Amino acid sequence: MITLKSFIAILIMATLTIVSCKKEEATTTENLTAEWNSTSIKIDGVASPVTTTIFLHLQASKQFEITTNISPFTHPKSGNWSVNSAGNKLILAGNEWTIHHIEGSTLRIAFIVDGRELEIDFKK
Repeated sequence: MITLKSFIAILIMATLTIVSCKKEEATTTENLTAEWNSTSIKIDGVASPVTTTIFLHLQASKQFEITTNISPFTHPKSGNWSVNSAGNKLILAGNEWTIHHIEGSTLRIAFIVDGRELEIDFKK
C-alpha cells in the first residue's frame, strides 16, 4: 500500500521530470532554413531604394536560390549553402557572409564587395 509520503515523493519526482524537460533551441542552420525577403539593403551604411528587393531561399537540402531586381543581377542564382562551426558565417556558393543577427523571423547578413560593405536585413 502506498503511503501519503510515498505518493507525495512520486508526485514531486514526476513534476520535476516534466519541468526539467525543455525544448532544445534550434541550431543556426535550422533557423536559417527558410524563405527570406529583404526589408533593408545598405551599401556602406547608405540605404538602397525601397524598390530594391532580394529573395533568398535557403533549403534544408543545403541548396539556395537568390532572386533580385538589382540590374544586372536579375537572373536567379543558385548553389550550395552552409554555416561555419561557430554559427556566425553563412557560406553561399563559397562566398562568406557575416551573420550579424538572427532571431525569430529576422536576419541581418553582410558581405564585402569591392571594399564596400553590403548589409541586408531579411524577414521570413
